[in-house]
Amino acid sequence: MFKKIILAFKFSSACRSALEKAIQLSIFNNAELLIFHALDYRLNGKDQLDKELISLNQQMDHRFETEIKPLIDDFPNFKFACSPSDPALEICRIARQIQADLILLGCHDEPEKPKIARLDYVGVTILEKSPCPVMLVPP
Repeated sequence: MFKKIILAFKFSSACRSALEKAIQLSIFNNAELLIFHALDYRLNGKDQLDKELISLNQQMDHRFETEIKPLIDDFPNFKFACSPSDPALEICRIARQIQADLILLGCHDEPEKPKIARLDYVGVTILEKSPCPVMLVPP
């Protein structure tokens, strides 16, 4: 059913739960999984050879390699990408570009907030603008 899945990823516990679900769905459907992390959007206009941007990309790649990749080493059909961008708009743009079948979002689980506030601005924007179904994954 799903052939291309995107996970909107932050390095948070909510996203780690969503990562587990994304891997399960990808394995079950034999789907490609794109794990996308948005960098600071203020760097969006920087040249790809800008030292600050290169350093930030290297930091995120290293963080992914050390914190997340060991959790998914058994699953070979994934890609990690990051770029400076508005997270919601970039996720939707990528979904259109690759003709994604599903976007996964991790829900917040903050006891001090009412349960209705499980999505932030990014999550709500993805829900509104997504070209494909969106799955919310609780922690």
